[in-house]
Amino acid sequence: MTLVLIMRVIHILSGVAWAGGAFMLAGFVVPAVQQSGPSGGQVMQRMVGPGRLSTFMTIVALLTTLSGLYLFDVRSNHFSMGWIGSPAGIALSIGALAGLAAFLHGAFATGRLTSRAAKLGQELAASQGPPPPEKLAEMAALQVRLARNGRISALLLLIAVGGMSLTGYM
Repeated sequence: MTLVLIMRVIHILSGVAWAGGAFMLAGFVVPAVQQSGPSGGQVMQRMVGPGRLSTFMTIVALLTTLSGLYLFDVRSNHFSMGWIGSPAGIALSIGALAGLAAFLHGAFATGRLTSRAAKLGQELAASQGPPPPEKLAEMAALQVRLARNGRISALLLLIAVGGMSLTGYM
């Protein structure tokens, strides 16, 4: 019972940080950065640089996912189809699947784009003279893709939080 309690606290606290961060980024930070031009790019460079936001989001996403898988196993009596087919099981399963999808999307889509944007930002900052137009165009395209991927992650996390919050009422 103690392990379940610890995992639950980890899951809730890291989930709040992950979902809250995703909602804040998708809803406010990324649009503001896009509207700010080159100075917005400098701010984003500082945020996603080594050991910063991307590391934080990776850690809280991983903690949320691993603790969630453990808790789902316990709650479903080791993935019992009888429980999974119940109203509470269906709600929790939808939330869990959306959470897993958000984790995988972040790891394989958003994470790669963030790394590429950070590297390109470093190249642009280190370049002598005005940046080449093709590099600026690549950064603009990356920012558009990152914004879209951020909205997808936020939507998946909204579904995850919604499904999990309904479980207690079914």
